Amino acid sequence: MAGTGTFTRQLAEFVCHTREIPAEVLAAAGVALQDTVGVALAGSVEPAALAALDYAREVAASPQAAVWGHDARCALGDAALVNAISAHALDFDDTLATLRGHPSAPVLAAAVATAEQLHSSGQALLAAYALGIDVAGKLGRVFGNGPYLKGWHNTGTVGVFSATAAAARLHGASPVALQSAWGIAAAQSAGLLRNFGTMSKPFQAGHAARSAILAEALARRGFTADERIFDGADGFLATYGADGADPASVTAMLGRTWDLVAPGISFKRWPCCYCSHRALGGLLDLMEKHGVRPGDIDGVNVGFPPGADEPLGYDDPQTGLQGKFSIQYPIAAMLLDGRLTPDSFTDAAVARPEVRAWMKKVQRHRVEDSKVYSGTVGYTDVEIVTRKGRFSARIDKGPGSSAWPMSEAEQDGKFMDCAGRVLDTGAAQALLGAIKRIESLDDARALTKLMAAGTARGVPAAHFAA
Repeated sequence: MAGTGTFTRQLAEFVCHTREIPAEVLAAAGVALQDTVGVALAGSVEPAALAALDYAREVAASPQAAVWGHDARCALGDAALVNAISAHALDFDDTLATLRGHPSAPVLAAAVATAEQLHSSGQALLAAYALGIDVAGKLGRVFGNGPYLKGWHNTGTVGVFSATAAAARLHGASPVALQSAWGIAAAQSAGLLRNFGTMSKPFQAGHAARSAILAEALARRGFTADERIFDGADGFLATYGADGADPASVTAMLGRTWDLVAPGISFKRWPCCYCSHRALGGLLDLMEKHGVRPGDIDGVNVGFPPGADEPLGYDDPQTGLQGKFSIQYPIAAMLLDGRLTPDSFTDAAVARPEVRAWMKKVQRHRVEDSKVYSGTVGYTDVEIVTRKGRFSARIDKGPGSSAWPMSEAEQDGKFMDCAGRVLDTGAAQALLGAIKRIESLDDARALTKLMAAGTARGVPAAHFAA
């Protein structure tokens, strides 16, 4: 779908004028939506989400949108903030290789809140979400490795534009209005890798979602901004150090290659940084292939090419959040406990003497490579040292990716496990059913009503002020 004019303009026209979206793209969007809602419900009782909810309740003046996992409504932007934080709080949400980050948390939070306000249909919501994800992927392609390797968190910095696209689509914005909204969004684009292992990592996703709501609302009211924000020497891409694909080549892909399908969303099997997942999957495969049990293992060696382990900054994590961004802890916990769940990443779990002893057996090293990798792109070398000998493999695909996919049964199981932290089994099944038939829903509020709960499981009623 090549066109004329600036990259910013052409991208805006694609979002606003696309009427036919391939069925396989919408199907992929439905699966990704299911995964994100599940992990957001699970994350809605995490401390970061609860703190954000308390703030949103305090400032609420116009309760237009639901807070997922709670019997609460907030102002539009605040609901998007809390819900995106919930979706990213466990680091269990999806990733997109072209974005080098997590696409769904900010996009879906902004899209659902907007759809509630407008009483949009489920089909309209799904289309806006799919287009928002595609904007994330296309901008990520142009962004390249440079900004990520300089320390920018693409989930926040790029996510604000993809979330703004989804909100603008639902409002029926013109391309010019979306261009202005993107200019306003650029003024709020933020997020640093240094915040990984703290509550501010999911906040960066929440900030992107809330900023998108504000950007769209101001643009709709005539608030001005630069309408060529992705173009020129002092535009967003140049300023943040983009070094990826030429914008013209990406423009030519619009409507032809959908990032939801190619490369496709990668769904997490374990609630920790995706950069560790190749190592975890490779470890389990090697153990199964060679009949190795945890007690047989004397050591695990993990090799990363340059840049591929950038987010894994904690060799000696002291908290559950830090444990999510370690290679030593997830491997040690997997070998000790036989699984990784949200409960694996508490402060108490990381502090266990037996797991800390296992961590000392896990070593990582640099693999020489002329290329530099970032985010979910690259490979991982895994070697297990056992009493039977040494066994090794190079893992060049990610668990949960299109190359190593989760089955529908596995996706449904993950959803039920996550939603079950907040909803009872019947309510979780009803919500899952509604998500699977989202294109037939006349009003998106039918979905969010099923996402509400009373006092969330594990959250003392006293946590909330009257």
